[in-house]
Amino acid sequence: MEEDRGSALAAESALEKNVAELTVMDVYDIASLVGHEFERVIDQHGCEAIARLMPKVVRVLEILEVLVSRHHVAPELDELRLELDRLRLERMDRIEKERKHQKELELVEDVWRGEAQDLLSQIAQLQEENKQLMTNLSHKDVSFSEEEFQKHE
Repeated sequence: MEEDRGSALAAESALEKNVAELTVMDVYDIASLVGHEFERVIDQHGCEAIARLMPKVVRVLEILEVLVSRHHVAPELDELRLELDRLRLERMDRIEKERKHQKELELVEDVWRGEAQDLLSQIAQLQEENKQLMTNLSHKDVSFSEEEFQKHE
């Protein structure tokens, strides 16, 4: 009996709530209250008095349940959509940063290749100069050796 009174109070308070604040449990409480009222009418006037009304009320309660559950899902969907948009923007930013980083890396590689090519050219030039100097030195050594040879004679 005490439990029935508690659910009746819950149903009554659900009927007094702002529509935007209704929960699915409130709809169940309202359905329970309507069911008790149907039982009272049936006890007093018989089944025939509400036979055509009951399916319509049940349908309205089902519709109310769906609408209330959608209302509570809608903010979650909005939050999820916002989060999805935020993640998409974050992804686009990351892709843009990666693209810029790749371009910078390519520029650094181009500079490095250019410097490496310059150094290789310098090495080739120095090797050529070294070869010429060695040739000149060997000619001088030969000349020097001949002079020494002539002095010793």
